[in-house]
Amino acid sequence: MAELKDRLSTFHGGLVLKHHKELSAGSEVTEVDRPRSLTISLRVNRGHVSEPVVAVGDRVNKYQIIAQPIHPFGVVVHAPYSGTIRAIEERPTAAPDAESAPCIILDTDDRDDATDYMPPLTEFNRQTLINRMREAGILGMGGAGFPTHAKYDHHTQDMETLLIINGAECEPYITCDERLMLDQPEALIKGTDLLMQAATASRAVIAIEDNLGGVKSLLDKTIKQLGLETIDVVKVPTIYPTGGEKQLIKVLTGLEVPSGQTPLSLGIIMQNVATTKAVYDAVEHNRPLTQRLVTVTGDQVGRPGNYLTAIGTPFYHLLALADCPMSEIDKLVVGGPMMGYPMPSADIAVDKTTNCLLLLTADSSKPDLTTLPCIRCGDCVKACPQDLLPQQLFWYIQGDDLEKARDHHVFDCIECGACSWVCPSHIDLVSYYRYAKSELTYQDYKKAKAQLAKQRHENREQRLEDIKAERQAKRRAKTDKLKNKSQAKQEISAVLDRLKNKPKDDGESS
Repeated sequence: MAELKDRLSTFHGGLVLKHHKELSAGSEVTEVDRPRSLTISLRVNRGHVSEPVVAVGDRVNKYQIIAQPIHPFGVVVHAPYSGTIRAIEERPTAAPDAESAPCIILDTDDRDDATDYMPPLTEFNRQTLINRMREAGILGMGGAGFPTHAKYDHHTQDMETLLIINGAECEPYITCDERLMLDQPEALIKGTDLLMQAATASRAVIAIEDNLGGVKSLLDKTIKQLGLETIDVVKVPTIYPTGGEKQLIKVLTGLEVPSGQTPLSLGIIMQNVATTKAVYDAVEHNRPLTQRLVTVTGDQVGRPGNYLTAIGTPFYHLLALADCPMSEIDKLVVGGPMMGYPMPSADIAVDKTTNCLLLLTADSSKPDLTTLPCIRCGDCVKACPQDLLPQQLFWYIQGDDLEKARDHHVFDCIECGACSWVCPSHIDLVSYYRYAKSELTYQDYKKAKAQLAKQRHENREQRLEDIKAERQAKRRAKTDKLKNKSQAKQEISAVLDRLKNKPKDDGESS
């Protein structure tokens, strides 16, 4: 099992940024009222789509299952409210580039008939907890969107594991995790204990940034009250991107996750605080994941804060509640200013990984500057928290030598944007890395598909050869049998002829 170091370690690169968290951190959580219609995406961030189990015109109850995964890394989808299915169709989603995906359009009503789709657990053990995570449709709510149960399914039961709860909200503007820790400390600690049981972990650590004020003392007090001293709260430096999975592991343990592998290779499982709270809700209150806390912020937002929002709520509904003057907004971003991505429309809806809506005016958003040639200054290399060679990757990708980019670990890029932020030539380096990764993934898919087709063709040819050989063997056996039968007849006939033509002796004649 990986062990925490007595002294925190550091990772390569990183940035010290202005936080802008005071805009939304201080206000109490506001619960968003019921929208008239929800647009519920059936796609998770890794691209796996769930299959609807309802039809247009069906009336559904609150918490009813409306889609089931068709891939091991898919998730179950539930209805946040009761209502009627108006449509099942492709819509733009809160994913990078507002990628279209199948969505269920649910017209809500005020009946809120809640069917007991997740009955109370009668037995608490590792497997029942993992099953509950799967049934509740819980995934990584810090942005990755990886199904939570899969981490524990792939975990060897006899492997002792260090559980890390990630509360290091390093991206500027976003405060939903900080607000959750302040308002729901008991739920967070109990959820951590449940995840420890699922991971067979003897120890857990909740990592928070060192600028979060009274969060540590509040969590420490709750841990003591609940008698869960195997959980520690550790402050980590407020350096972007400390909240990245690999960077936080390096800071806490001094270990580096090997290229192409997951933290589980080091005996570590990491979860976001919102995911941990969702596990608590699923186990203790039998509630599936149908709502989440979303930070709505920006300099021109009238009521910046954190909003408890149903999955599928259109952005415009949430923005109206936060008193956002849309006519003055230049850019609507899902996420923070570093790793977030702009949305083309406020008609797009909140999904399970939407943690922030950031509204930027033309003055506050980074202006579109003329891109200049790379001067190979090396600033991007110094800033990269993954210790990559961003400028070299850029040259390979620009020259369409994607395999070289693969060899230089482009897939290890976490798309934090630090290289683009410091680039004096204003090159959007991250967009090149995203392109390379998507193109390489597509090429790998085509190769795998072609290889599968080739293998199927070869298998078919081999089956035909086997059938041909089997038929030939049968024909030969039949021919041999006929030959043997004919030969036997000839031999019998020859014997009879010899007997017939044999001369009689004296005794026979008398």
